[in-house]
Amino acid sequence: MRYIKIEDAKPGMCLAYNMYDTDGHTLICNGSVLSEFYIRRLSDYGFDGVYITDELSEDIQIDPVITPELRAEGLVGVRESNIDGCKTVAKKIVEQVLDRGVLSLDLTDLRSFDSYTYAHSVNVAVICCVIGFGLNLNSEELEQVVTAGLLHDLGKLVIPREILNKPSRLTSEEYDLMKTHSTLSYELIKERWDISANVKAAVLYHHENVDGSGYPDGKEGYQTSFFTKILHAADVYDALVSKRPYKNPYSPYEACEYLMGAGGIMFDSKVVEALMLCVPFYPKGTQVKLSDGREGIIVENSGMRNLRPLLRLLDGTTLDLQEHENFKITILHETNETVHDPIAGEADRKKMLTPSRRYRIMAIDNMLIHLQTLRGFLHNMYDLRLLTSVDQALLYLKRQTEPDLIILSLDIPGTNGIEAAEKIQGIVGDLVPILFVIDTNDKSVIARCRKAGAAGYIVRPYKPTYVKAEIKRILTGQQVTH
Repeated sequence: MRYIKIEDAKPGMCLAYNMYDTDGHTLICNGSVLSEFYIRRLSDYGFDGVYITDELSEDIQIDPVITPELRAEGLVGVRESNIDGCKTVAKKIVEQVLDRGVLSLDLTDLRSFDSYTYAHSVNVAVICCVIGFGLNLNSEELEQVVTAGLLHDLGKLVIPREILNKPSRLTSEEYDLMKTHSTLSYELIKERWDISANVKAAVLYHHENVDGSGYPDGKEGYQTSFFTKILHAADVYDALVSKRPYKNPYSPYEACEYLMGAGGIMFDSKVVEALMLCVPFYPKGTQVKLSDGREGIIVENSGMRNLRPLLRLLDGTTLDLQEHENFKITILHETNETVHDPIAGEADRKKMLTPSRRYRIMAIDNMLIHLQTLRGFLHNMYDLRLLTSVDQALLYLKRQTEPDLIILSLDIPGTNGIEAAEKIQGIVGDLVPILFVIDTNDKSVIARCRKAGAAGYIVRPYKPTYVKAEIKRILTGQQVTH
């Protein structure tokens, strides 16, 4: 079986995986032959793609972590806010995960826009279970963290759909309303004596970051439970790889880069490491574009093959990227993505990460290589002014138009980064946010940044996906939607 986008589906293709509606009812069964009517109906429902089987992919087996029937049961439980039903589903999820033992999140979840909230909760529950399994949690602990995954977004069911699915940036009032969902979810379960305190805390605090920059209470990592940290990472990962009305999905590879880049900032690093063990960067059945112009389908990606998988080219031949003679060949991106070039493309995803106007950024660092690194992944998105000293920056700010953001290294030799920020603010005031660059996640360093009124901080070595998302957050006031 292999995955294709819905616009590439053709009458006569054989469906390889059931398609479900928002109620968990089967729309089209596995084994059905697609017709124009079926394809149009699936497109109208908002499905982004389907799994098909054909001669080229009939021997590629992709096993779901849980059965389609259990997934459908979970969808119904979440949609109806059936807490008892969700607890039952959580127990079954744990049983199926433990029975399988070896886990990989290869199967792309097939869901419509309208079913996103329900399907997302089931996905997050499964990912929580997989992470917990990798961290050697016992069955009781797994059941609790999976229950938290199923219940964590129940509060979104009372938020207006036009806000949940708004294709443009939320207003500050709408975003404040959206942020209440974790508290609303908690309110639904707080009086349940049969739900553990760990589950309730995870539901309430699943948007808290380990550096204390999350919501609703700004708790730091040491103040939240391991369950909370697992739920937070699972929630963000699934949100990133999901298509929404306001954004195209990250690829698994990009989502992993984001989480790794935010390890120790937003997420617990041990949790991220556990998630990485079960996330294939290029899932089985995915069709990818190669650097030599050819295309192929991922056949095997486990273990050492995660970055250098085994592929089947479209002419039916096999290509092993681990073989020495193929080392020069790389995977550019999934064929199913709208990306056409790894540098200049990123198509719709740039709508989420690129502001609507051309912002000006000033970066100050005495190390030219650090400035060149920033230029490498930001120059297509922003107007950059790269300076190697604070004195240069102060002179520029006195004579030129103010930038929209200043990226300032905290540890320029011979310069106190905090005092430098104060001098800069003496010229531009509080209107230009400052994003500090630090070399460690040390709490005292972070505290210095906050005391100086920093808009945020990023850590070297840079993780491009995270840096771009953090810049976008500061410039637009819009959170990366999770």
